Amino acid sequence: MARADRLLSGALLLLRRAEVRVVSGGPTDLELVVPGGGAVAVKVKVYGRPPTPSIVEGLRGGNREDRFLLVTPRATSYLGDLAAEGVVDLIAVEEGRVVIGGIDHTAASTEAGSEVQALRRGRRSWTRWAVERLLLLAEQPVTQVELAAVLQVTQQSVSHVLRGHRFASRTDRGWVIGQRAEALDGVLAEYPGPGGVSTYWYGLDPAVRQAEAAATWCAEKGVGCVLTGDVAADVYAPWRLPAMAGLYSSELLDFTAAGFTPATDAEYTLVVTVPQDPTVWRTAAAAAQPTARVDPTAVDEVLPVRVDPIIALHDVLASPGPDAAEAAEHLRRAILDGAWRG
Repeated sequence: MARADRLLSGALLLLRRAEVRVVSGGPTDLELVVPGGGAVAVKVKVYGRPPTPSIVEGLRGGNREDRFLLVTPRATSYLGDLAAEGVVDLIAVEEGRVVIGGIDHTAASTEAGSEVQALRRGRRSWTRWAVERLLLLAEQPVTQVELAAVLQVTQQSVSHVLRGHRFASRTDRGWVIGQRAEALDGVLAEYPGPGGVSTYWYGLDPAVRQAEAAATWCAEKGVGCVLTGDVAADVYAPWRLPAMAGLYSSELLDFTAAGFTPATDAEYTLVVTVPQDPTVWRTAAAAAQPTARVDPTAVDEVLPVRVDPIIALHDVLASPGPDAAEAAEHLRRAILDGAWRG
């Protein structure tokens, strides 16, 4: 998870502990309801270090009509004064500090700040990993034109991925992946996961039913989502009973109205993530096609229900439970054998 994503995930946990509800929105815009029922719409700005006065004044100077929620590891006295005056809203993650509308809503617990350490940096190769996933899952050669159309990227970016690729080779009908087991293991070893900002929830129903309820709630709100982890693997290659539900959603939602209770990142039964990886939706739609052929036109017409099998495999490997490795190997074998379509 990238540094900004970790900070924002920690900020969301602090808002929950401070009883400030996130009604809807995404990583850059949030609709909040503060204790007492007041609604607040904020523009979210995440800073890896406390922003300087010039940065804050520059931000406010160009956007006088917007209200800003600044998320940073720590609060300087300057930021604290602005927040106390209600000029900006503030979450200092490492300090567990939450100030909205000039009112200190700070929660007693500062556990959410524990995840801001050991953060990974650097630009992510989303397109390359997506191209590799598509070729590994395809049962027929795929052209550069088709790959670019499916992922909605330029042919130049696809060409850059394939040029000199150690496992990809060109045939007269398109590109294929050789040494598929080694290529798949390489993707799993390198791909960091979709990343993004996560919220955590608790429910009493079985994991599959929780996932279905959350997906239904997203659909009712007009928000796109796809299932992942055990619940997706249970369709691609059934093996173990899903113990936890995972979804990727296009924006943040409040799932309390769907029957869930807010939870922490230590104890939860449902995790909903707004992914950083923009290719999640396109490869999910490609995997949802009823035929083995990668058809860019069909991708645009498919409403995916679950992530592609390789992302599901990645998330199963990262899931808790002593049998996670065995469940992952079962799905890995189904991918290599082309049996994941079910």
